[in-house]
Amino acid sequence: MRKIIYTTLVAFGLIACDNIAEEDRLIYEPLPEVNRSVLIEDFTGQRCVNCPTAADEIQKLQKEYGKDAIIAVGIHGGPMAVYPNPERGIIGLATETGDNYNDYWKVEQWPMGMINRGAVCAYTEWKAHVREELQKKAPVNILIDNDFPGEDGLTRVSATIQGVRGSTTGKLQIWIVEDNITAIQLMPDGKANQEYVHQHVFRATVNGEWGEDIKVEEGKKVTTFNNITIPSDWKRNNLSFVAFVYNEQGVQQVVRYPFNIYAKENN
Repeated sequence: MRKIIYTTLVAFGLIACDNIAEEDRLIYEPLPEVNRSVLIEDFTGQRCVNCPTAADEIQKLQKEYGKDAIIAVGIHGGPMAVYPNPERGIIGLATETGDNYNDYWKVEQWPMGMINRGAVCAYTEWKAHVREELQKKAPVNILIDNDFPGEDGLTRVSATIQGVRGSTTGKLQIWIVEDNITAIQLMPDGKANQEYVHQHVFRATVNGEWGEDIKVEEGKKVTTFNNITIPSDWKRNNLSFVAFVYNEQGVQQVVRYPFNIYAKENN
């Protein structure tokens, strides 16, 4: 009797599966491939006469490949950098974190840079490394947003990481950068340009100097929240977040999102 019941159930199961229309069956569809963007960490300084030439190289790369594909961050640190001195009216762009990055990566001459966390190299080598990195696909997508800052400038930053291919383990790093800062810069001819306009200047890290641990599976999402206080002298219209996921294999994906100055209206 048990054999008869078992056979009947198996037969019923086979018939039930066969009766499900093919278009109604659950079939896993891989997410579309995502092109990998390139992070250029530009180690620079206001006393560095050759640094404007490196900045020009970044502009050329962005013009050729697009600003979404080439994302640069100017990290002012080391002996060529200038710290702010409000009492003397000096607009300096150096930060303690920038100094720490210079020390960690053992930068000893300027300008130098890293392409997707590869080896530190001269700007004359950047284009070749950029071309190589642009051929790769990204295993994750990244989305950044922020709340409207309170009276003290405090804002919450959210980051959503979506797995696109396989399982990705590493660090999520979020920086805030500012464009269009007019400040002194030594030029290739040795003269000081008081009206030089600095772009993509590293201002601060949102989630620690080395980011936070992250792991995301294909087709899944992970969201993190962090707080940062926006100083009153940072122009919010010129601020952006640069977020990237990196591990021992380098930067897996990088994105840049403008600071959401309309967050109050949207919430």
